Amino acid sequence: MNLLDRYIAKTILAAMGLVTLMLAGLQVFILFVNQLDTIGKANYGIGQATVFVLLQIPYQIYLFFPMASLLGCLIGLGVLANNRELVIMRASGMSIWQITLAVFKVAMFLIVLLTFTGETLIPKLSHMANDQKMQALSAGQSLRTAKGIWIRHQNDFISIGSIPSENTLLNVYQFHFDDKHELRFARQMARIEKNNLGVWQAYDVAETLLHQGKTEAKSIQKMPWDVSLNPSILSVASSEPDEMTLKDLHNYLHAQSGNHQNVQHFQLAYYQRMIQPLSTMVMMLLAIPFIFGPLRSSTIGYKILVGATVGFSFHILNRFFGPVSQVFQLPPEIAAFGPTLLFALLGIYLMRRVH
Repeated sequence: MNLLDRYIAKTILAAMGLVTLMLAGLQVFILFVNQLDTIGKANYGIGQATVFVLLQIPYQIYLFFPMASLLGCLIGLGVLANNRELVIMRASGMSIWQITLAVFKVAMFLIVLLTFTGETLIPKLSHMANDQKMQALSAGQSLRTAKGIWIRHQNDFISIGSIPSENTLLNVYQFHFDDKHELRFARQMARIEKNNLGVWQAYDVAETLLHQGKTEAKSIQKMPWDVSLNPSILSVASSEPDEMTLKDLHNYLHAQSGNHQNVQHFQLAYYQRMIQPLSTMVMMLLAIPFIFGPLRSSTIGYKILVGATVGFSFHILNRFFGPVSQVFQLPPEIAAFGPTLLFALLGIYLMRRVH
């Protein structure tokens, strides 16, 4: 990397850092506002909400980083253009494609850094955030482990293998004790679902009753489950895609492929995680035609306004196209790759107009 490449990279990285800090501050406010309905329940106070928000910030930065990369690259190159430094670089023999190559090198560095962080640190922080929130909301009566979660409900100790949705529990074990702390019955339930009336129904139940000096085993096809679990605990107890690495998501999808469960949410997260590096590169290179293309004679403020509009459009489209695709039963591949492909075509069109 020569001197000019390093100077361009330094300017772009500084601008990108400023944009990231600004967007992260905005996201902190939004996340904290979202916690207001939960603050005050059980042991979940302002301190716990603050810790939760801070632990979630790296994942939020990971989500909006393509937008931040476009704005940072646009501001960095815009400052160079406004100071006539790009004109001097062009006059010294540096072509537009050489400047594009310098931006590409910055993009590759950020992609490697972002991918490494997203596959190592961010899932652990998200897991810690959900763990501490669940502990606070359950007043310390729940515990997440690698094999599922444990919840204490009155005299029952309940182990839940997995929670595909808020209305479905899989591989549930229930151990009921009396007031003398003696085990009275144990149940193994393959599946528990909440019906439209809000009543839990257990399916494929193997129950063992413990009497004085003897035991009695039963097999029940279907029965009502009289344990009422806190929905707020279930919402944070289940493993979410942000807690998983790309390998974990692949293994989870492979394990659930034969269970006939709706895992479209996880499939969408898996493909979005795969396309994230390419999205970052597309958004950064999209800044080039804004500087040298049809908007080259515009003011830096107008360029930033247009770039911010494009960046927010990509972020909103990327965030909402997933739920829309689930409603209309579109393949998750289309929902994940669609926005990036659309903006890549826009970038190619604008680059062709650069002269």
